This record gives sequence, C-alpha cells and structure tokens, in this order.
Amino acid sequence: MADDVVGGQVADLRTECEEQARKNRFRRQFWRFTHAALGLPAAVLAGISGATGLSSADARIPAAVLALVSAGLSAAIAFLKPEVHQRAAHARRRAYLALEVEARFALTRAASSGEPVPLTVYRNLLERRRMIIAGQLDELVQRIAVGEGPADASASE
Repeated sequence: MADDVVGGQVADLRTECEEQARKNRFRRQFWRFTHAALGLPAAVLAGISGATGLSSADARIPAAVLALVSAGLSAAIAFLKPEVHQRAAHARRRAYLALEVEARFALTRAASSGEPVPLTVYRNLLERRRMIIAGQLDELVQRIAVGEGPADASASE
C-alpha cells in the first residue's frame, strides 16, 4: 500500500478540500459582515435624514448630506451584492466538505480492503472538484442525485 500513488493524490485532494472549505467559510463571514456594515448605516442614515429634513428648514442641508451618504451605501450594496456572494461561498463550502468526505471514504475503503484506490474513483473526485471550481454546483447536485456520484462506489467493488 506504500506505493499507492493514486491514494496519495486522493489524500492531497482531501487536504485541499479541507482548506477550500475553511476559506469559503471565511468568505461567507466576510460577505455577511460587509452586508451588515453597509446596510445598517444606510438604513439608519436614511431615517435620520428624513427626520432631520422634516424637523426644520435650517436642517435641510445636513439632511441632504445624510440622504446622499445613505444612497451611496445603498448603491454599494446593490453593486457588490454581498448576499449573493455569501450564498455562493456557503454552497462552495458545502460542496468542498462533501468532496472531502468522499475522498476520506475512498481512502478508508482502500485501507480496509488492502487494495489501492481505484483510478476511476480519483477521476470522479477530480471531476467533482472541477465542477466546484467552475461554479457548476447545481449540475453537480443533479449528477449526485441521479447516481453518477459519490466516489463511484461501484467501480471499487
């Protein structure tokens, strides 16, 4: 089993998946924070500018400045779309975690049987990794649901 080159590659892939899942967790947190950091001040400033503008005629210029800042923050949210990035990072994280589990399962199966990891299993894992990188997560979920995935259990039996 020491010469199981494919098993070594699967182990490397498993490690990479763990790292990518960690990075995508950080990305999700970053975009969640960005959404809150832009959205909350925008809402508060919009309310304050409305109340200030209606309070007196002398307060119209500060109210207009607050309204412009609020509009700028709202435009930044619309442009950056942090909620979209947050959902995408979450989906990628889940996909990488699932791929890491499949790689671990392939390694465990090979170790328990005393045989090397089949090349077809490694190819399947690499194809799933390619789909995650390409952002084809919906297609990946469909493939797994249809039965073309997880780690091609039939190939190793």
